[in-house]
Amino acid sequence: MTAWRIRMGAFVLSATLAGCGQSESGTTEAPPPLPSLAAASGGGASPTDPVALDPATAGAIRSTAPPASVEMPDPIVRIRTSLGNIYIRLYAAKAKRTVANFVDYVMTGHYDGTIFHQVESGYAVMGGGYDDKLQAKPARYPIRNEADNGLKNVRGTVAMARDPSDPHSATSQFFINLVDNPKLDHAGPSPETFGYCVFGEVVEGLDVVEKIAAQKTASVRSFDKLPMETVLVDHVRFVR
Repeated sequence: MTAWRIRMGAFVLSATLAGCGQSESGTTEAPPPLPSLAAASGGGASPTDPVALDPATAGAIRSTAPPASVEMPDPIVRIRTSLGNIYIRLYAAKAKRTVANFVDYVMTGHYDGTIFHQVESGYAVMGGGYDDKLQAKPARYPIRNEADNGLKNVRGTVAMARDPSDPHSATSQFFINLVDNPKLDHAGPSPETFGYCVFGEVVEGLDVVEKIAAQKTASVRSFDKLPMETVLVDHVRFVR
């Protein structure tokens, strides 16, 4: 598993590309921590190593079909978690490709049985890539980053995680902002300034997101901020 680190001045937001399997060196890696935490411990490639996009890479299981189209304007999905329901409005007009990608993962049941695997109170919670056995779920090919769509990483918004060295590397993993995070917004064409694409917003259940973020965490394998009590996503479904 190739680890991602998103550098933001004094803060660091970390994510992993689910479904990438092993690194080019053949060493399996687990995700590093969320913002403002130390780098993941253990062996393997550096967190800033390039993501292996070759579908022949061991463990990579990806579809070559394009994401499903979104017919309804700003659909709303319900994320049913073990701590309660989160309702998210998807901004299809502003982030067409990203929403289509997310919809495809919803329609194929990818998110069912996943967990929130990285949390930090006062910053963000991340999910969409691992099951409750801490196994990476297979992911599609990466999508084009639409962070230049004008949407900002403010409290309650939902954005895609990506490799900081490659703006166009997001697959299935997403995070929910618990505070305004302007350093994650689009500010230029470079990987460091391209930003993280906001594609939705929590319209109900932000208190549930806060409950997730308030969970006690521990370092398990290389999951540095894993909730000690598993926060399970039972399923994700459209409600409109």
